Amino acid sequence: MVVSEFVQSIRPLMAKFAIDVPDIRIHGLTLDSRNASKHMAFVAVKGHSQDGRDYIPQAIELGTPVVFSQTEDKITHGKVVTQGNTLVVSLFELPAILSSIAGAFYDYPANKLITIGVTGTNGKTSTVNLLSQSKLLLGCRPAAIGTLGSGVYEGLETSWIATDNANTTPDAINMQYRVAEFVQQGVTHLAYEASSHALVQNRIAQINTNVAVFTNLSRDHLDYHSDMEDYAAAKRSLLNQPGLQAAVINIDDPYSADWVRDVTEKQLKGVVIGVGTDIATISPEFSHCIASNATYHCDGCEFTLQSSWGNAVIRSGLMGEFNLYNLLSTLGVLLVQGERFDDVVAMIPKLKPVPGRMEVFEFRNRANIVIDYAHTPDALDKALLALSQHGQTKPWCIFGCGGDRDKGKRPEMAKVAQAHSSNIVVTTDNSRTEAPEEIEQHIRQGFTHPDIGVSKPSRKEAIQYCLDKASEGDLILLAGKGHETYQIIDNNYINYDERAYVMQLQKELAQ
Repeated sequence: MVVSEFVQSIRPLMAKFAIDVPDIRIHGLTLDSRNASKHMAFVAVKGHSQDGRDYIPQAIELGTPVVFSQTEDKITHGKVVTQGNTLVVSLFELPAILSSIAGAFYDYPANKLITIGVTGTNGKTSTVNLLSQSKLLLGCRPAAIGTLGSGVYEGLETSWIATDNANTTPDAINMQYRVAEFVQQGVTHLAYEASSHALVQNRIAQINTNVAVFTNLSRDHLDYHSDMEDYAAAKRSLLNQPGLQAAVINIDDPYSADWVRDVTEKQLKGVVIGVGTDIATISPEFSHCIASNATYHCDGCEFTLQSSWGNAVIRSGLMGEFNLYNLLSTLGVLLVQGERFDDVVAMIPKLKPVPGRMEVFEFRNRANIVIDYAHTPDALDKALLALSQHGQTKPWCIFGCGGDRDKGKRPEMAKVAQAHSSNIVVTTDNSRTEAPEEIEQHIRQGFTHPDIGVSKPSRKEAIQYCLDKASEGDLILLAGKGHETYQIIDNNYINYDERAYVMQLQKELAQ
């Protein structure tokens, strides 16, 4: 569906920013000069790797009537010039106000929904998906935006629209555009992933958000953030979202104290979640959802839910303690939003694993494969420990590391794999512009001996090797790709759907 009725004059739009411009009507905004046209305004901002202002001549040639151009000079803010038939408006700190401009253009669509923002290093995708599943089961019309893409949620086979540049959170314009689409499609609830990049870059600055969720924090993206404190502060800035009423916090995470402090200072409703947490240690100002007496088995887990809304024995098909945290975050959101406790408890057994997140593929007379998106040391650690809880022996582990990303985590992932795996296969991930051999060398620096593990650069060969060598009853963790349907090599996107390949092997080996 295309948002088509948002034809607006830029005059009242710019008047919100005290800038007087002529009455020029546009149908939309774009950050891509190739999409510029006589109906589309081009927004030229300086990006991380490219400067959109270099493409202003191209946009003008394509007939754009308006260019909004970033300026670093505060004095030139609001300056209006004409280049041919195009009006060029200079805006100081344009990236910081772009969410406001796009929000105004699309009539602030997030104000018309009940919206939940989820942030943290791991668990964002699963929590957003579990929220979407839950809202659908409870009779709502939900939508989601995140790593899987965006779309109106209609079950596990939802057709997701990919996010530009494979970003977790879309750019400021697309974020507002997609929310506006959801409003037109009758969506009542939206859950979205808030990445640290999106928060720092103000992509969601004007997305009205009713509930914020903090899942956890561990090392990631230190190629972008200066250190862990900077990274933590970026995540915590989700509490600055307009319209925020409540926050759900993983109290077991070491960084939760800062969240609890800020929620208290902002006088928001607070809900803390945890596994085995002593309820007596929780501030009476906060509500709680705590799992106690958790046990794990081959079909999932069982625990006692102790909450401010009631207690119940819960059985879930989700695997791993970290998924238990994701489930508790989901329950915290639902209950603080006023969903009936009995209705929430009744729907929990119906929740399914997220595609590519601890997703089990069973093989007859062979080891079973578990596909997970784990691509950080903490995520890999949690996935391997989870499989150790559910299986009889330590799992096999297939993993690699992405190129052009944080190199410091590569040996850390090797240490995790060595500590919690019975057998290790080092393979490729999205190598991008780096040589896979160089990435593997960095990984192997984390092993206690350089010859530990087997090297299989082809992920398909790595999978086949483990299926041939592992015993029936073993579990093989296939980490890194999850739901993705491609590999990025030399900045080329190559078709590779790991889930589809494993399902193909299931059929072949069942014959």
